[in-house]
Amino acid sequence: MRSDCGGEFMSKEFLNFCEDNDIRRQLAVPRTPQQNGKAERKNMTILEMARSMLKSKNLPKDLWAEAVAYAVYLSNRSPARSVSGKTPQEAWSGRKSGVSHLGVFGSIAHAHVPDEKRSKLDDKSEKYIFISYDANKLYNPETKMTLISRNVIFDEEEEWDWRSNDEDHNFFPHIEEEDSEQPAEEPIAPPTPPTPPTISSQGDESSSERTPRFRNLQELYEVTEHQDNLTLFCLSAECEPMNFQEAMEKEAWRNAMDEEIKSIQINETWELASLPDRKAEEEPLILIAHMTPIP
Repeated sequence: MRSDCGGEFMSKEFLNFCEDNDIRRQLAVPRTPQQNGKAERKNMTILEMARSMLKSKNLPKDLWAEAVAYAVYLSNRSPARSVSGKTPQEAWSGRKSGVSHLGVFGSIAHAHVPDEKRSKLDDKSEKYIFISYDANKLYNPETKMTLISRNVIFDEEEEWDWRSNDEDHNFFPHIEEEDSEQPAEEPIAPPTPPTPPTISSQGDESSSERTPRFRNLQELYEVTEHQDNLTLFCLSAECEPMNFQEAMEKEAWRNAMDEEIKSIQINETWELASLPDRKAEEEPLILIAHMTPIP
């Protein structure tokens, strides 16, 4: 057996194992992978597969171990000339392994949330990244936690939007902001002829003011992308009056009350009764604005 001089191959336990099993060892010269070509070439193939999978889905390098394990999983189920066109898994177990379950590493996975872990209005699924086949091992970049689930729906065309984890979406967007460290870069303009100096009423204070940086249209789109609640707030800004006196100050509410009373009289849905000798209960007037649908 030929190996390099790694610590895992030089331990006393490994040396005793080789002696007990009559295994003759050959050690390669340090930092000379050419002397262990087959193993090093396989490692290179696995590493290239892992690098390609990480790049194709724009995944961080923190998931390198999962990418390498997934590459080995695929390699063991790919035909190889060394075993006469069979897969290493078939040559080892004697059974052909299925490939219908294979998916795209790093694709978006929507895992079902059990009923006991959510309320009635919560989402029925959560968004993850698919990283392994241990009954579908999933990774959540927001919590840095993994989940093993069977009830998963995959979206192999999509990838995780890492910008949503870094951006701070405020409720009200700021159009202007000052650069506290460096002034904003300005385009170089052609020189202009000198002009006589003018006296400013503010003195030297204006020279110390920093130039505000204006966001372009694309930045505003990114800031307001997830602010549907702000739009809903603006549409429903017309609030109901707090009491009867406030409602009487607006003609629209007075007309609405007149129409409601007229409708009650036409339909005869009321009956005039005498006041009982006991204390009468007050019936509050509830004023609610109904939103008119957009045609």
